[in-house]
Amino acid sequence: MSVVLAGSIVLMGIIRARTSIRAYYTFHYSESSGFDCGFHCKPNPHVDGLLHYQERENTDSAYSYEPVSFNARSASGLLWELFDAFDERLRDRR
Repeated sequence: MSVVLAGSIVLMGIIRARTSIRAYYTFHYSESSGFDCGFHCKPNPHVDGLLHYQERENTDSAYSYEPVSFNARSASGLLWELFDAFDERLRDRR
């Protein structure tokens, strides 16, 4: 798989276990146009549970939120799933 991103990606968080990942993390992408999106696993009053995807077209827009899930059982597996998910979400923006 090849991923070409024309923006910046920020990954923050702590992966505490090698299996059954239980950690807060943020994997966020942004462009100079103001578009930004990300996968977040942390408390947010806009969604039930912790894991969600959020996106907005520009800094003046409100975020839209939706729950997501991943099957990874390790930090490296989660990273690959996140890259694949970003590739799917951003494909139409290229």
